[in-house]
Amino acid sequence: MRTNIKRLSLGAAVLGLALGGTSLTLINQAQASTGGQATEQTQTSNSINLSQSDAINKFNEKYGSKSIKEIELKNKKNKYIYEVEGFDSEKEYKVKIDASSGKILKAKSENLDADDKEEALDLNSLISRSEATKLAQSKASGKAVKWSLEMDDRQPVWEVELKDGNKETEVKIDAKSQKILKTKTDNHKNDKNDKREKDKVDHKENKNSEKNKTDREESRNNNEDKNN
Repeated sequence: MRTNIKRLSLGAAVLGLALGGTSLTLINQAQASTGGQATEQTQTSNSINLSQSDAINKFNEKYGSKSIKEIELKNKKNKYIYEVEGFDSEKEYKVKIDASSGKILKAKSENLDADDKEEALDLNSLISRSEATKLAQSKASGKAVKWSLEMDDRQPVWEVELKDGNKETEVKIDAKSQKILKTKTDNHKNDKNDKREKDKVDHKENKNSEKNKTDREESRNNNEDKNN
């Protein structure tokens, strides 16, 4: 009898360990799955899930069908934001939209000034944002971080901003003909170095000026002493 009880106890212990190991495995898998989802959510929180046409639809839902003046997409505080601007005969409107969730973050309208001359975008037959990005990257290196589409001197223009380390390049493209209109590059690192060099020169010039002023005063004092 005692032998049977020992065998039953040993069997229960082994079964408990097996179930415990299975439970631990399941818990670890659940935690890993949750962690993976959290990481995925973090990665997608700054993604662009909303298309340009969807952003315009959000604008229209807020203010009705208006003439579209400008569409901008930029990364702000690690989040992509659409800014859609439109107008009618009396007012101009602006809507900011989260490009990941589609949530309207801010909306405002104000009266048009009497001398304002707004130009409406004709969104038909224009190249897409991705096509504009490819054209921009054919002229300069870097990752696209900002886009804007607006009328400029009666022609629709894409402006794409590329970032490559400290270098930022703005490329303007005719949104119809696909012609590259302008390329401008700023190197912030070089700008900082230039400022430091200028500060050094200014500091040196100030020191020389102070020294010359002191020398003149000493010379004047010496002359006064001689005369006395």
